[in-house]
Amino acid sequence: MGKIIINLIFMLVSIGQTGYSQMVTGMVKDKANVPVSYATVTLYALPDTTYISGTITDTEGRFKLKTVENQQLLLQASCIGYKTCHLPALPDQTIILEEEVVLMGEVVVKGTRPISKLTQNGVQTTIANTILSEIGTGNEVLKRIPMVSGDNGQFNIFGRGKARIYINNREVRDPSELDNLNSSAIQSVEVITDPGARYDATVAAVINIKTIKKRGDGFSFNARSSFNTWKNTDYINQINTNYRKGGLDVFANLYYANITSLLKGRISQVISVDTLWQQNSTIDGETKTNALNGILGINYEINQNHYVGFRYDIKTSPQKNTKDNSLTSRIYADGILFDKWKDQELKRTTNKPVSQANLYYTGNIGKLAIDFNADYYTGSTTTKGINQEKSEKSGERTLISTSDIDNSLLAGKLQLTYPLWKGNLSVGGEYIDMDRDDEYINEDLPYFTSSVNIDETNLALFTEYQALTKAGNFSIGLRYENASYDYLIDGKVADDKSRHYRQWFPNASYGTKIGQVRCRLNYTSKVIRPSYMELSSNLTYNNRLMIETGNPFLKPTVRQDLSLMVMWKIVQASVRYAHSKNAIVTWIDRFENDPKVSVITSRNIRKLPKFAAMISVAPEWGIWKPLLSGGITKQWLNLESYGINIKLNDPSFFFAFENIFEFSHNFTVNLDATYNSKGDLMTSYIYKNSYIVDAGISKSFLGKSLQIKLAVSDIFNQNRATNQIIMPQTDLKNLYHFDNRTVSFTMRYSFNSARNKYKGTIVNKDALNRFK
Repeated sequence: MGKIIINLIFMLVSIGQTGYSQMVTGMVKDKANVPVSYATVTLYALPDTTYISGTITDTEGRFKLKTVENQQLLLQASCIGYKTCHLPALPDQTIILEEEVVLMGEVVVKGTRPISKLTQNGVQTTIANTILSEIGTGNEVLKRIPMVSGDNGQFNIFGRGKARIYINNREVRDPSELDNLNSSAIQSVEVITDPGARYDATVAAVINIKTIKKRGDGFSFNARSSFNTWKNTDYINQINTNYRKGGLDVFANLYYANITSLLKGRISQVISVDTLWQQNSTIDGETKTNALNGILGINYEINQNHYVGFRYDIKTSPQKNTKDNSLTSRIYADGILFDKWKDQELKRTTNKPVSQANLYYTGNIGKLAIDFNADYYTGSTTTKGINQEKSEKSGERTLISTSDIDNSLLAGKLQLTYPLWKGNLSVGGEYIDMDRDDEYINEDLPYFTSSVNIDETNLALFTEYQALTKAGNFSIGLRYENASYDYLIDGKVADDKSRHYRQWFPNASYGTKIGQVRCRLNYTSKVIRPSYMELSSNLTYNNRLMIETGNPFLKPTVRQDLSLMVMWKIVQASVRYAHSKNAIVTWIDRFENDPKVSVITSRNIRKLPKFAAMISVAPEWGIWKPLLSGGITKQWLNLESYGINIKLNDPSFFFAFENIFEFSHNFTVNLDATYNSKGDLMTSYIYKNSYIVDAGISKSFLGKSLQIKLAVSDIFNQNRATNQIIMPQTDLKNLYHFDNRTVSFTMRYSFNSARNKYKGTIVNKDALNRFK
C-alpha cells in the first residue's frame, strides 16, 4: 500500500519526466526557509523503490546524489524532529520539511516556545520565531538552553564541563562575541554533549550556534552600547560592520570595554606542624580591566561549492589593567595571638597586542567535502607586582616582583568527508605547535626567581562515520594523538619533567525513537591536559603563610564517559557516568624552607568516578513560558590512601526556574532564579548554598531594528564562592563574595543586518586556553 501511494504522488507531479542528469543536487530547508543540517536524503528508483544512493546534508542544508539515466526517481528526506518527505527527484530542487508538532494536553508547543530535538550530534533548540529570539543577546539565549549554565561568554554543559562555542562553524574567540550577537539573528543552538573524533581529545562539550541567513547585498551594521552600575560602573560599546556584493563579503568589528570588579572575602587557615598556627583574614579587592579589540576579515564565495577567507583579530588594552587587594590578618600560635599584619597587593598588567590570524578553505569536489583551517597566534603580558606588608611583630617590608609571559601557536587542520552507504565518512589530521615562556623575578626573595619554557607539539589523526538507518542513527569514531613537550628551566631541558604521549580516543553513539520517546546513548574517551600555569614550577608569593606553584610532574587526565539522553514531549532528561584516571586536583603541601607556610599546587589522584543526572520541563501557558530544570552531581573520592582520613562523597544539587512573559507590542519581561546546594567538588567541600535572582524588561521599536533593555542582575547580591580544603596538616576555608549586583541599560540598533559568511574555525581553542 505504501509503495502504491508513493507511485501515485510521483505520477501526479512528474508525468512525462523519464530521464535525469547524472547528478541530483538541492537544498533541504524548513518552513522558515532555514537550511536543515544533517538531514538524510535518499534516492530510490521506481516503481519498486530500489535504493540508488544516499547522503546527509551539510551545514548549509545542501546535498548531492549520483543518479542513473532513464529511470523514474524518488527522493526521500528525513530528519529527527521533522516529518519524512517524499517527492520526485529533479536535477536541482529545494525540499521543504515540516516540523513535527508536539502536543501536551491542550497546549501546542510550537512557534513561541523553543523547540528541542535530538540530532545525530546532540540536542538542537530552535530559536527563530520563538520567545528567545526577543531576549536580547546570544549570551542571554545560552543562559536559557537546557543543560547549559554560565554567563559572560563562559558556559558549561551539565555533567561535562566547559563548552567550546561556535557561531556558523567559526570558533568564538572572544566572550564579547556572544554579547554582541543579537538574539533575533539566531536560528538554532545545538548542544553536543559528547563531541566525536573530529574534535580534539580535550573538547568536553560543544555549542553550535547557527544564525538566520540574510539575503541581499549592500552595507550593514549592528551597534550596541551598555551601561552597568551599582557600586561600580562598567561601559561596553561595540559596532559590527559588513559589506556584501555578490560572492564578496568584507567585515570589520570594533569593541571597547571598561569593567570594574569588586571582591570581598574571608580566609581561614589552620596549619598543624610543631606549632598549631591559625590565620584569620579578610580580603577587600578591586580589579579594573579595559579592552580594545578589532576584527578585520574577508570571505569570497567562488561558487556554491568553494569558499575561501581570512580573518585577523587584534586585542589590546589602552591602559594598564590593575588589581588592588587588601588582606588583613590575625595570626595565632597554639591559640595565642602571635601577630597582626596587613598586606597591600598592587598589580599592574601591560598587555602587548595579541594577534590572531585564521585562513580557511571549505568546499566540495564532486562528493568529497573539504574543510581546511590554519591559525597563528602570538601574545604577551608583563605584570609588575608590589606587596607592602605591615606586621606588628616583624615590622614593614616591600616585595617587588615582575612576571613576563610570552605565548605563540601555529596550527593547521584538514578534514575530508565523503558519503558512504547511508551516511558520511570523515577523515582528517591536525597539527599544533605551541610555545610558552614564563619568567618570574622577585627582587626581594631571589629563591622565588625562575625561568620556565614549555615547547609542545601535537599531531592528531582521526576518522568518524555517521549514518541514519531504519534501526536508528549511529556514529563511531577514533582519534589518535601524538603529543610531546619539552620542559626547559633556565634554558636547559629537564628530562624528568618533559613528556611524550601516544593515545587513542574512541567514541560511539546510537540514537532511536521508541513511540514518542527519543533517546541517544553515547560513549566518549577524552583527555584533560594540565594548563601551563599548572605545569610551571615558578613560585608565586601570596603572603607569609601561603605561596602558589605548579607541578611539572602532572600527567593528563583521561576520562571515559557513558551517557543516556531522553526526550519526551516537553521533557528532556539525561544521566551520565564518568571515570577519570589521573584526575588533576588542587593540593596543599608544606614549604620545605619553612613548614608553617602552605604551598597551594596541583597533583594527580589515581581515579575519580562521577555521576550526574538532570531533567528539564518547558511548558507554555499563554504569555508565560517557564523552564524548570533540576539536577544532581555526585563523586566518589576517598583520600585515606593519601594520608587524609576523609571521604568526599556528598552530592550537590542545582535548580533553575526561568520565566519569560511575552506581552503585545514587542514587550518582554524575564524573571530567573538559580540555586546551587552544598556538596563535594574534587578535593573541595562547597560548604554554603547559593542562589541568584535576575530580572529584565525589553522593548523593540522600528520593526525590531531598535531594542532597549533594562535589567537587574543578582538582585539579592548572593553570588558567592565557598570551599573548604582539608589536607595533611592543613585546613583551608575560603568565602569570596562577588559584587555582581548591577543595574544595566542596553541599547542596540541594527541596520540592514546581514549574516557574516565567515566559515573558518580556530584549529584548537583548548590550546589557547592553556596559555591562561
